Parts: sequence; structure tokens; C-alpha cells
Amino acid sequence: MDKNIIKARSYFYEFLAYPLFFHTSDEGFARWREQLSYLAQNPLSEQSAEAFANLDKFSFDELTSEQNDVLFGFTNIPLSASFYEEGRDNGAARLRVIHCLKLSPYRRDKELCKDSEDYVGFIFLAMATFLNDEFNGAKNISDKLFGETLNLFIDEFDSLLLAHKNANFFRSYALILQDFIELERAVLSLEAPAKPQGDSVAVAALKKEPYQSKMPTIKTKLHWEEFSPVISHEFKD
Repeated sequence: MDKNIIKARSYFYEFLAYPLFFHTSDEGFARWREQLSYLAQNPLSEQSAEAFANLDKFSFDELTSEQNDVLFGFTNIPLSASFYEEGRDNGAARLRVIHCLKLSPYRRDKELCKDSEDYVGFIFLAMATFLNDEFNGAKNISDKLFGETLNLFIDEFDSLLLAHKNANFFRSYALILQDFIELERAVLSLEAPAKPQGDSVAVAALKKEPYQSKMPTIKTKLHWEEFSPVISHEFKD
């Protein structure tokens, strides 16, 4: 695979990760806006071009306000891969992500990262890390992580973002994510999983009782400076 494509994919995953984490300061927001401006120069589709333009209108305070409404509030969207597969957190998907990490030099630093390995933002950052390493000659782990975990639930996650009544920022975010995942599947020669008949496992679990995120919002979860393309501060050997 062309190394420039690998690098661009890593950059895109890093861009997608930032809005999924809770922040109490705008320290990393300027960096994210730089990524936004760069990626908006070559949008993947017309819908992505419009979505990038909409994201560019948001201030840090507006982003964090919508995060509370869409991701962290009472009507929040599940943010763990396991929930989409099993209707609960910390399931088999987490074990598969951990297995991918064991193939790499990285481990989750529990003191710095309170989210589990199957947290969507964590998976995006792991993909960014693996791809960056692959750009520099490391063995390929990203294909395994995408094929065995991310590919299986990401469409439903995206659909829930698009359908959320309070989503404005995250609707545009979801449109960009939709185009990017379509490109990823083309690059990796993978198909989207078949959609279930009737309610999915996740939707059935959400209907059963209000889903309460385990993500604490009292303090900043993760600092953006901890996430260089190799997120060396977030993982440890």
C-alpha cells in the first residue's frame, strides 16, 4: 500500500478521536482545528465538504455543550464496541482490542486512560498509532483491529449519531466518518456486515433500560497532548 495513504489514514483517525473525549480546557482544540482545515482541503465527497464547513463554525464551548447532549447526557450514545455486540460494556470486543495491543509495543496506561480498550475513541487512537508505526516500517496490526472490531459496529454507531435529535456538530462528524469508513473498506477490500433483522443487540439493550455511560465527566478524561501519532504517553510497554 502507498505509504502516503497509510499516513493520511493515521491522520484521519486522530482527527476523528478528539471529539469523542471529554475535555475541560481547549488546549487541544486549536490542534484539532488545524487538522480540520487540512482535511477539508480534500474532502472525500460533497457531503463531507459541507460537513467540514459546518464543523468549522463550532467553538470549543459549543462542541463541549453538544458533547453533553449527545455523548455524555441522559440520552447518550453507547461509546464501547462491546455494547454494540452484547448490549453491555467490557465484552469480547475489548478482549480483541487487547489482543491487538499485545501484538504491539503498547499497553493502556490505566492511570492516564480511564476508558476501556474497546472505547470508540481509544480504538480510533489505536488505529492512528498502528498506522503511523506501519508508515515507519512496523508490522501491520491496523488491518486486524479494523476487520475484527471496528468494521463490525461502526455503522450502527454512525447511524445513532446521525439520528440523535440534538446532533448538529455530531451529525456533520458522522457524515465525515461515514465517508471515511467507506474508503477504509475499499482500501482493505472489506464488506460492511449485514444489518440485523429487527432491533440490533444495542438497540434492544437501549430500549430495555436507559443506558448510563460509565464515562466520568467530573474532570478531563484525557489530555490531547498525550496523543501524539504514537500516543506514547497513553500506552506503556
